[in-house]
Amino acid sequence: MLGLRTDLPLDRDAAARFLPWILGFMVYLAALAVGSALVVDRLSDHWQSGLTGNLTVEVPFTDDIGVTERSEILDKVIDLLSATPGVAGTTLLDDREIAHLLEPWLGPEASELDIPLPAMIAVTLRESAALDQEQLQRDLTAIQPGAKVDTHADWIADALDFLRGLKLLAALLTGVVLTATALTIVFVTRTGLSIHRSVIEIVHLIGAPDAYIAGQFQAQSLRLGLLGGIVGTLLAAGTIVGADWLLQSAGSLGGESEIGMADLALDLQLLPWQWGILALLPVATAIIAMMTARWTVLRSLARFI
Repeated sequence: MLGLRTDLPLDRDAAARFLPWILGFMVYLAALAVGSALVVDRLSDHWQSGLTGNLTVEVPFTDDIGVTERSEILDKVIDLLSATPGVAGTTLLDDREIAHLLEPWLGPEASELDIPLPAMIAVTLRESAALDQEQLQRDLTAIQPGAKVDTHADWIADALDFLRGLKLLAALLTGVVLTATALTIVFVTRTGLSIHRSVIEIVHLIGAPDAYIAGQFQAQSLRLGLLGGIVGTLLAAGTIVGADWLLQSAGSLGGESEIGMADLALDLQLLPWQWGILALLPVATAIIAMMTARWTVLRSLARFI
């Protein structure tokens, strides 16, 4: 198809010369949308698996509880958690880590507030563990009234709803870009038909069928679509890699000890099979361009030839 002999001077058309750049920009937007959807899909699975394997125990204290009594209560809570079936490990967060978690809401002076901060214990669960949360809550209340277990269920649901919204937005943007790509091909093809109408009529008179003339346009659209698709995909890949590098340079959201917040670290890295999907975009763009050009030519020739 790419080596098909061309009897029409289609490469001289001004609109055709700009077509690879237009398609490249369209594919760039589509590749960013598809890449974003793939990243969001991976983050959704990663965040859900990371948080569902962790929970947090909050132990509040009042001003009248001394340091010794506080330590005894925490030892009892940690012993209870360690003896609970399904618990793989516990980590008691220090005041600095708790203040860092409260900083988004209370500001950088969270550690200097004249209020007793609750003790926070990060609990890691064994894989596929069946934890009796109600019994654990009753045992914790018996040790220290007000102690509670947070499984992050509400946060997980809100986060997953947000990520699903992002994937839907990416899908809509991809659809809009592909539609705009097809309309661009239709416009360029019709422009070429108008410019070369006299030549097309002569070729028709000497016996060339409509399919042959359509083949001239679809070969050009295939070549230009592939070229624009490759350029747009490479630029999008560079954008994704660059954005991920900047994000990693800025640092992750938190340390590993902060209630599993390392599991929520943002990164834009794609898996090999996801890069493979992006690599198919130039081929898909070329096929869409080719089929759109063929349909446009055959439909137009049926009207004025």
